[in-house]
Amino acid sequence: MSTTFAKGNVNAFILPGSPVTLVDAGTHLPGSIQQLREGMAEVGFTFQDVEQIVVTHMHTDHYGGVSAILQETDAVVYVHRQAMGMLEHGKEGFERDEEFMRRFIEECGAAELLKRQRKFYPLHWKEVRYLEEGDVLTAGGREWKVLYTPGHSQSDICLWDVDSGDTIVGDFLLQEISSNAFITPPDKREERRPRPLMQMRESFRHVYELPLSTIYPGHGDPFTDFRALIDQRLQEQEDRCDKIVLLLAQGPRTVYELTRELFPWLQENGMFLGLSEVQGHLDLLLERSRVQVERRDSVAWYQAVQER
Repeated sequence: MSTTFAKGNVNAFILPGSPVTLVDAGTHLPGSIQQLREGMAEVGFTFQDVEQIVVTHMHTDHYGGVSAILQETDAVVYVHRQAMGMLEHGKEGFERDEEFMRRFIEECGAAELLKRQRKFYPLHWKEVRYLEEGDVLTAGGREWKVLYTPGHSQSDICLWDVDSGDTIVGDFLLQEISSNAFITPPDKREERRPRPLMQMRESFRHVYELPLSTIYPGHGDPFTDFRALIDQRLQEQEDRCDKIVLLLAQGPRTVYELTRELFPWLQENGMFLGLSEVQGHLDLLLERSRVQVERRDSVAWYQAVQER
């Protein structure tokens, strides 16, 4: 289905055995919903046939179509437990998260450029069941093991058919582009925000030795050599860390300034992706004591640590 995002089209997967299961559902836009309806019809299914919906992660290009499907079926929706806050905390939780995001953008030095103007849209899903690492879900006549792989989002899961090796991965592993490690607000019970790039690297390690075979991603075509892709992504992250240190060796910079230097082509609507990418690598560099940070009023300034 088409999207308005730079990642281009998004995939959904129908698992045709019992119970009939749809994995992801495209965006909420009428065109995307119509494409989903037509694509399912090509293989002999309607929305009414869907008994279960699995959402690989709570980004709108993957869950946006769920509400439209639920108007025509009483399907159960499965999603990782980390999505509970988004689904159940309502407008108060949404506003708290938005305030965190505004503070993060200000801390990056981008408050004048990037204004948060998101609106609250409640999700009225009839029956939601929450998944966790190691759960086994029967879907499409097969048993799928749940792998929790946070990093791109806090709710990322993969579905792994242990018998065949088939694995549906959402945006965890993409060939054409690297998944952005989005900065997200802390869980209501936590004080510190997650460090998503470091989570992503841990998720890579989590699956690296598993006997996964065909990978079915949320964007792009299926592929097989997932370990080579993980190795490539990890090397790209190391290279970017080195670039950031070289820039900071020239003098202190904000996250926004680093983003402008590393991704000069980004427009305003894509700037948050860049800020998240840079902040994720700074988190890693702070962990390794290669950079240090100083707060000046509400803005964070980073500089390289001089090697002894």
